[in-house]
Amino acid sequence: MKKLIGVFLIISVVGATVWRVTTHEEPMHAEDYLQLGIEQGASGKHEEAIEAFKKALLENPNYVPAYLSLGNAYGNTGRYEESIASYKEGIQLNPRHPEVPQMEMNIAWIAHKTKDSKTAILYSKKAIQSFTDRNDYSGVAIAATRLRLIENKPESP
Repeated sequence: MKKLIGVFLIISVVGATVWRVTTHEEPMHAEDYLQLGIEQGASGKHEEAIEAFKKALLENPNYVPAYLSLGNAYGNTGRYEESIASYKEGIQLNPRHPEVPQMEMNIAWIAHKTKDSKTAILYSKKAIQSFTDRNDYSGVAIAATRLRLIENKPESP
């Protein structure tokens, strides 16, 4: 009988340990929240994506890709001021980050959409310079094409 009780106790302890280990959820990190937000945004769930990107920034306030994605999500919901603010914060955190030229191009495009030609041209030129500094000549070509589009497109009344 003692052997049976001993075996039962061992099985119970092992079972409880296995259950605890298999049901234990790992905490999410900034990268996990970023990926979740990207998936939600791709599914058209922009508000949920915004919340995921904000959580990524709570986990890591210096995570520049989250600022880019948050800015994109705000832009997708028509919240252009918040979008630009997110991009600018990411740029300010790390002006040498590889995502900076894309954020500058996005600011330029939003400025163009909102009829702010001066800002659109300024940030297009900044993007060209940032791509040049990174020896990304395909990026230079894309930014230059956007700049020509912005400079040549008359503003509608």
